Amino acid sequence: MTSRAPELTRWASLGLLLVAGGLLAYALGSAFAYTATHPGPPCSNPPALAADPPQLVVVLFCLAGFAAGHLTARWQHVDPRHLPAAAAEDEAEQRRRVRQVLLIQTLLLVFLLEILALLVFEVVALSSNRWPITFYVRCAYNAAGWPTTLAAASITSLLGRWLWLPRRWIAYPGA
Repeated sequence: MTSRAPELTRWASLGLLLVAGGLLAYALGSAFAYTATHPGPPCSNPPALAADPPQLVVVLFCLAGFAAGHLTARWQHVDPRHLPAAAAEDEAEQRRRVRQVLLIQTLLLVFLLEILALLVFEVVALSSNRWPITFYVRCAYNAAGWPTTLAAASITSLLGRWLWLPRRWIAYPGA
């Protein structure tokens, strides 16, 4: 690896993060503009399943976003100071690393518990004849298919980036 490669990968990773953030901002702006300019409801009850782009295209965009997020997590430059040395690290450094890994794993657990709560809400809403979360997503997809698709791809790219730990955490045998 050349000395310039870590700098390039850092900028590529940052650039893709900025693109994901920009797409999310665009989708949010489109949602506000649509709401301000269309006085009537955008969807039937329940929302239709078909819209533009086709659902397969949406799924492919989301898978590509997830893969891109995974790649950007791997492209992060790992400072050699953070890699485990051949010689044993001092005990304070090992405790610090373990705390950092535990913090990341705790955040992942909190995220998965939030997903579980959303699934419970979905079941309760469906059983009580209220609109579940998926109806709102389908409604957004019907009202503005491409902005919703780009927002979904951005979110999955951020999830793909977050769910894969950088090499420096995986390389650490004590975690």
